[in-house]
Amino acid sequence: MTENSSSFKRGLDSGPDTERTMFFSDAVFAIAMTLLAVDIKAPDVPPDQLGQAILEQRPEFFAYALSFAVAGAYWLSHHRLFRLLKGFTGGLQRLNLLLLFFVALLAYATDMLALHDDTSLGVVIYAAALGLIGSVNTLMWSYCRRHGLFRDDVNPGLLRYARVRAPITPAVFILSIPIAFVSPSAAEYSWLSILVINLGLRLVGSRRRNAAGGA
Repeated sequence: MTENSSSFKRGLDSGPDTERTMFFSDAVFAIAMTLLAVDIKAPDVPPDQLGQAILEQRPEFFAYALSFAVAGAYWLSHHRLFRLLKGFTGGLQRLNLLLLFFVALLAYATDMLALHDDTSLGVVIYAAALGLIGSVNTLMWSYCRRHGLFRDDVNPGLLRYARVRAPITPAVFILSIPIAFVSPSAAEYSWLSILVINLGLRLVGSRRRNAAGGA
């Protein structure tokens, strides 16, 4: 009886069709990324003060642009992951829901950075939120590899590349948390290393491909 119950549960929790999960996830990402701009209000000031009022909104626009870029990168990674899968399991679905749980908090975290970027707590909350989204995304890639969910025709080199790249962004955000307690601005500057590291990886990958092609 127990064996039959486990078999039924596996049949209900797993399967080959990932489209509904992709559609639902895309909707949550889209809503979360749209909400980033909702709290940026047009200044209600006299015309001669409009330019100065817009300049004073720089923290809000910076937080919006950063969050949109990082969330977009996470969505691309999520989209690529599900395109490579031959099916899903209950464990993957639960990890995906955990990812979307943190994605839904993105607008709150962005407001914290926009309004409190000069405080340690504001920067820590933002870095923790972005780090948690990326960490769960990395766990999903690792889970799919361990449970054999990737299609048989997927290039192993692609999976190795994803395994290297996926942890970079969340690692930088999480490592910036202790920096924020010393200097919030230094923690924010440390996020630029995401661009530097990814650019370095692309250059290394390009040189390896060129070397392989010339061999």
